[in-house]
Amino acid sequence: MVGLLALGLLATGCSSPEKEYATPSSLCDVSVPPDLLDPFLPAGKKLSSVPKNDVQGITRCRLVVDEKTVVSASTEWYEKTLREVAGAPYNEVELDSTTTPDKRYIYAVKGGIGLVDCQDPKRPDQRLIASVRVTQGAKDETRMKELITAFTEGVAGSAECERRRLG
Repeated sequence: MVGLLALGLLATGCSSPEKEYATPSSLCDVSVPPDLLDPFLPAGKKLSSVPKNDVQGITRCRLVVDEKTVVSASTEWYEKTLREVAGAPYNEVELDSTTTPDKRYIYAVKGGIGLVDCQDPKRPDQRLIASVRVTQGAKDETRMKELITAFTEGVAGSAECERRRLG
């Protein structure tokens, strides 16, 4: 009996850490279903979003759990193709990463990029590319495809893209 009690106390003391924060419903002020973001967020006490200002067409933000960056997202205007952008080391996708049949998304276990349906009359030769990178949580290509797709579509439906479409 004493052994069972000791074993029970030991098991309680070794329980796995949990998330003590709520999963956000947006990433860089872009609506994203929390269930798509949740697998990439580790256990921890506090989650914060650290935005970076939009500078010359680049928007970046980070999700930080207990002072560690766990997810980074950005949108940026490029004159390059999606495949050329995939070659940049900071995107966490490689040239041989999975590409969707419509060639709008390239993704791997730790990151994805997507071509946003958003034109800017001031940048006729450029394309808006969304990216998501993760350092914690799930390492799953299927989940990354779902997250980058939702983020990219959210950016395309944003007020900023609507404003650009209206010229």
